[in-house]
Amino acid sequence: IIFIPVFMLGLAFASVPLYDLFCKVTGYGGTTQTAIAPSNIVLKQEIKVRFNSDVSKDLKLYFQPVDRYIISKIGETKNVEYKVKNISNRAINAISTFNVTPQKAGIYFNKLDCFCYEEKKILPGEEVYLPVSFFISPDLLNDPNTKELKSITLSYTFFDNRSIKVENIN
Repeated sequence: IIFIPVFMLGLAFASVPLYDLFCKVTGYGGTTQTAIAPSNIVLKQEIKVRFNSDVSKDLKLYFQPVDRYIISKIGETKNVEYKVKNISNRAINAISTFNVTPQKAGIYFNKLDCFCYEEKKILPGEEVYLPVSFFISPDLLNDPNTKELKSITLSYTFFDNRSIKVENIN
């Protein structure tokens, strides 16, 4: 009789890491893949990759992609940059999250290097260029749900690290 409450409690604690694993494996919610090496297949088909940037309302940052979009061959490694400038009079500790839309393309967007989830300290008036390296997997064209895609959008949002709250569950 104690088994059910213990099982439910264990399931509650396991749900976040299991959901995270599910998103990483399936690309659900626009979750991208992390690659350790560039693609060894580059196709002649091209896709437009758009770049978006957002900043939480409590953060005084100028944040924009250097290029609004690029045209990439499927499988080709591309390097782009985002420009961030602290327009406040105090140092800012910021952290970024990202996603890919349409969400169904997330599993085919492979990051080699990015600034996501890394805390960045940006001094007053400081301007920084943040690199992103990625490729779009050739498997995109084999999936009946994505082979018609002509563009993908990579979007980053910066948050003030002080506004991110970590709650303890006791």
